Amino acid sequence: MALVVLGVIAGAVASSVVTGCSRPLPEEGSAVEKLYVARCSTGCHRPHQPGSMTVEMWRVQLARMEPVIARAGLPPLSTSEKAQIFAYLERNAEGQAQPRK
Repeated sequence: MALVVLGVIAGAVASSVVTGCSRPLPEEGSAVEKLYVARCSTGCHRPHQPGSMTVEMWRVQLARMEPVIARAGLPPLSTSEKAQIFAYLERNAEGQAQPRK
């Protein structure tokens, strides 16, 4: 089961690298979109499109990134930052009703 989840995450990340980074992020220009970009694109990669993963996949991905952030010598996400970023990702994740433009 764990291998299946990891495979799905790896596929989603690879897919978002190819197709997800060329479009503007949802809620462009908002404080939370700026926070997401600032904290989740630390030079390793561009921020991924929130719609590239499901809510549960984002939950796993955020937990997985905590030790990566620590190894990079960056400050950990505060409780408030985690909550704001996860809420942003949750609103815009795959399978969520997307607001009409």
